[in-house]
Amino acid sequence: MIQHEFRHGDDGYRYHRDIIADFSTNTWFKGPDPGLLNYLKEVIHTISHYPELQGESLTRQLADYHQLAPDQIAVTNGTAEAIFLIAQTFTGSSSRIIVPTFSEYEHGCQLFNHKLSFTRANTINQLDTIPEGLLWLCNPNNPTGQLYGKDLLKKLIKNNPQTIFIIDEAYSDFTLEQTSMVPDIPLFKNLVILKSLTKNHCLPGLRIGYLLAHQQLMTKIINFRPPWSVNTLALKAGEYLLEHPHIEIEDLLEYHALCRELQSEIKNINGFEVLPSSTGFFLVKTPYQAPVLKDTLVNEFGLLIRDASNFKSLSTNHIRIATLTKEKNILLVDALKKVSEMIRGC
Repeated sequence: MIQHEFRHGDDGYRYHRDIIADFSTNTWFKGPDPGLLNYLKEVIHTISHYPELQGESLTRQLADYHQLAPDQIAVTNGTAEAIFLIAQTFTGSSSRIIVPTFSEYEHGCQLFNHKLSFTRANTINQLDTIPEGLLWLCNPNNPTGQLYGKDLLKKLIKNNPQTIFIIDEAYSDFTLEQTSMVPDIPLFKNLVILKSLTKNHCLPGLRIGYLLAHQQLMTKIINFRPPWSVNTLALKAGEYLLEHPHIEIEDLLEYHALCRELQSEIKNINGFEVLPSSTGFFLVKTPYQAPVLKDTLVNEFGLLIRDASNFKSLSTNHIRIATLTKEKNILLVDALKKVSEMIRGC
């Protein structure tokens, strides 16, 4: 049996001290919509009943929102459930994963006996003919924040009808560029898109997402979906969120401005290399071992970062940082400077 070591952000529960600021999880930096929290209190009584079997009401609402047919959409318990459903649907297939990226693509494929291969993100432009099977990529990518252009993706999908493209758009609201492939769902029978309602609304504990695909492809995938996989409060939250947009353009511009400022400050710390990103989260290559740096920041300062060393193709010196408020970003920069001085002085 495959032993899968699953490491992720937002794991402050592993430490015996309060976390003052969490830079480890790439969710919306302003937190959940207060209106949503109040709404969930009002509908808490609905948990005394079973949720809709497959989230039918939210599915119809999403179909209207995206101007697609309801049978092109399936509501899931976060994008993680969607990943495992797809891997199960194509048990024993060949899967190519664009790396570095979210490790659960690999985990799901391993569980269902996929033949795995990996392609570095910086060589995706060189792909032409792709062998039959599945290709997994995240756009914008986690953890790099790298963005793949629509022209490139449409060319690859069109030229490789034998390949099913799974594009994870969980972070599409974190970039200023419009690159979503959702409008192209009716055009391609070999395209699956994953969407999250928790990353852009800072609700990772609620677990609500959905996948989109051509009807023929969707029919295969939902055969493996268990009943009642999405709880009542998550479905209620999804319905609310579609009616109450949370991220305005002003917020997004502020987010990117804070990110650029934070990146600039970290670049000025001796030995720290900031990698480019199209989102508010980004990779940093440090002069120190990522696990050591992470533990030091938590234990000495109460600040949590993402140890990115478990992402395939990254080194033990890589960390991922998600932009927060200006006040919290200052705390991190000051702490990194002090840690650098402490380690150099040892």
